[in-house]
Amino acid sequence: MNYTRLLPDMISGPPELFQLAVDGKARTIMLINLTILGICYGLSNLYGSMGANPELPLQGQFVFITPALFCVLGIFTMLGALLGFTMIYWAAAKAFGGQGGFGLVVDLIGLSLVPFWLLAPLLNFALNFNQHESVPLWLLIPIVLGFIWSFKLVKQSLIVGQGLSDGRATLALACMWIFSISAVYLSIP
Repeated sequence: MNYTRLLPDMISGPPELFQLAVDGKARTIMLINLTILGICYGLSNLYGSMGANPELPLQGQFVFITPALFCVLGIFTMLGALLGFTMIYWAAAKAFGGQGGFGLVVDLIGLSLVPFWLLAPLLNFALNFNQHESVPLWLLIPIVLGFIWSFKLVKQSLIVGQGLSDGRATLALACMWIFSISAVYLSIP
């Protein structure tokens, strides 16, 4: 694997990328991706909170403290989401004939996180800070494109990392998304 092509490969998802997880060489990349995802999610919370609460402290020393606090909380939130998605991914992989392995699954998901840098903040904003009855088109289009992109990458991770066929990977991923979306729907007040 050429590490200078790592970001373009995480965007396109070639089999060589996910082979890094199989070979046990992806943990650092997973942690970096998780950190970036958490920061993006935290900043989306900050942006939404600034619109909802204009008195949010952002002057003086708080110009750094408030965004840092939101970013740290975003990282912990995304760590919890990663653990939840790991259990769902593991169960689906095992159900469709994959080997599972929690460490491997975490690494495979970690290599698939680039679309979620966009998807998680946009979904967060749409669900928690959107003032409209429905999701505006300017927000819906990138969410749908991010969903399609994430579907492609996670599917490829199932094929390479779990040894599933294209059809089984598609079914496993469809089950994961249906379960995940149902869980999110049930948790929305």
